[in-house]
Amino acid sequence: MKKSIYFLILLLLFGACKDDEQETVAPIQEYVEIPAFYTGANREVPNFTKIAGSTDRVDSPQDLDFHPTRENELWVVLKGTDNSGGSTVTISNAGKAQQSTEWRRDGNAWHFMALVSAISFSKTNENFGTAANIQDANRQGGTFSGPSLWSSDMNVYAKDPGTDANGDRLNGSHLDMLHGSPYSLGIESDGDNAFWVYDAYNGHIAWYDFAEDHGPGYHDHSDGIIHRYDEMDLGRDASGIPSHIVEDDASGILYICDPANKRILWMNTLSGSIRESAPLINELLASHQLMKNVEWGVFAAENIQKPCGIEVHGNILYASDNATGEIIAYHKETKEELARINTGAESIMGIKTDKNGFLWYVDADANTVMRIDPK
Repeated sequence: MKKSIYFLILLLLFGACKDDEQETVAPIQEYVEIPAFYTGANREVPNFTKIAGSTDRVDSPQDLDFHPTRENELWVVLKGTDNSGGSTVTISNAGKAQQSTEWRRDGNAWHFMALVSAISFSKTNENFGTAANIQDANRQGGTFSGPSLWSSDMNVYAKDPGTDANGDRLNGSHLDMLHGSPYSLGIESDGDNAFWVYDAYNGHIAWYDFAEDHGPGYHDHSDGIIHRYDEMDLGRDASGIPSHIVEDDASGILYICDPANKRILWMNTLSGSIRESAPLINELLASHQLMKNVEWGVFAAENIQKPCGIEVHGNILYASDNATGEIIAYHKETKEELARINTGAESIMGIKTDKNGFLWYVDADANTVMRIDPK
């Protein structure tokens, strides 16, 4: 107590010794990063470096994501055909001198990675989710389709899981799948085995939690949870391009490409509450809920035609325009367009920044994986 009183007296004496002039406080300048495709105010056109192509078995790439723990390991999902299902190319030491690539397709990609549209690694484990751009993964005219969960363990992924205790063959190497979102066109991790999904068939964002995976090749989905944010009205582009989504971890805002309606939306993932239970569709679940009072709005709807890929880095939001081949940089908070650059891509899809802030993208028509290198 005595020390506190003594300190207070010193403060009062110090204040009395100051002159009567008011101290000038400099205004706080908002820090705005330079878009990743530029290095300075001169804004020179950057170099576009081809990382992988058709000789690496890259064929109709839709999206890409970096492995969360294996440095410079880039995964690319390839759409595939209705007969084959999708596949992946894993690029080790991506963009480095010792780069190597490995193509893999799961034993039942026809169902579990049917016309794959998007990939997202979990933020908290080494599993990843994929979305399927198809109405019915069984091709029977129904709606039995949705996101799948996979292990990135190369001893598990796309390897034959063998048989169960009864000697029956296990079904592919997938860890889990839920079948409530036909034409799922985008996917983004929300941590652990939970993912946000762009559900184009139902026209809204859905939150999927696979909970405990059932192990490679099994089929118990009964612990799955789905929340549907149906207050948003999302479209499906007639040409079938993906509608990628990304979550800003700093704010909990989900940014959503809606190419069918020529706009980018935002949704506050920390808002909303359960409205009512929804009927079960296709399979038994632990919980299936409709949500209400979610906060959302339009982020951008001018001078953009078919937003497809999307990424957040610092205070910049990047979006690729599939119609023009451009990547557009926006200020995340003010929504102001900061810059745009034409990549020359024939059909630009997903985009991603690496740990250094460099932008990477895939071009579905050119069958390429590209990196933007500022001069």
